[in-house]
Amino acid sequence: MTTDTLAADAAPTPAAPTRPATANRAHRALAIAGGIALVAGPAMFFAGLATSPVQLGDDKASYIESLARDPLLTQISAVLLHYGNLLMGAGVLALPWLVRGVRGAIPTVIGALIASVALLGNSGSLFADWMHLELGRILSLEEAASISDAVMGHPMFQLSFGIAPLIAVGLISAAIGLVRAGVVGWWSIPAVVIGQAGLLFLPYSIPILPALGTTPMLAVLVVAGFRVFGRVRAASRAA
Repeated sequence: MTTDTLAADAAPTPAAPTRPATANRAHRALAIAGGIALVAGPAMFFAGLATSPVQLGDDKASYIESLARDPLLTQISAVLLHYGNLLMGAGVLALPWLVRGVRGAIPTVIGALIASVALLGNSGSLFADWMHLELGRILSLEEAASISDAVMGHPMFQLSFGIAPLIAVGLISAAIGLVRAGVVGWWSIPAVVIGQAGLLFLPYSIPILPALGTTPMLAVLVVAGFRVFGRVRAASRAA
């Protein structure tokens, strides 16, 4: 009996499992990264629009002329827009994490996936700003516009980089899901529509106008980013 007791006392205590704790830290880190992307991405996108070169006409030649006029400003704007789209494309994948339960889950997941693919594709399309910049510096505007139309006229090019309209489709779907899940208010759905309209229809002869016009749509993502931070803090307190 004494031997059995001593053996039991000497037996090492099994170590507590660490895998769940490690997984929780990894999930928390990914959520924080998603929240940061949802806040930083819209800020960079706004800055990229606000620094867009002034475009005095609506045709392709005017667009190319605006990019070639100030190469440094063109590149700053393109970099900001590229990383703005890239961060938003990564950040929207955190939106389904905000949904608890079944209500609103399907439209949020579908919308987040569509918006992510479209935003990431749109980030890659910014390479065209450098192409148009050099075309406008080397060739006549008519020749530059002709080459640009030929490049962008390829169906596979449009399939790769022409899916920007799906951004609004995805964000509207995600907003509907988040509203149904009680994450954001109903204001977020018209905000996406108004922001997309401002991006498309406000004149780029005054670049700050489309930048301001898109802020309702960007605000939805920023609010979602802060909701992510709130969920992370709540989970940390509960742990």
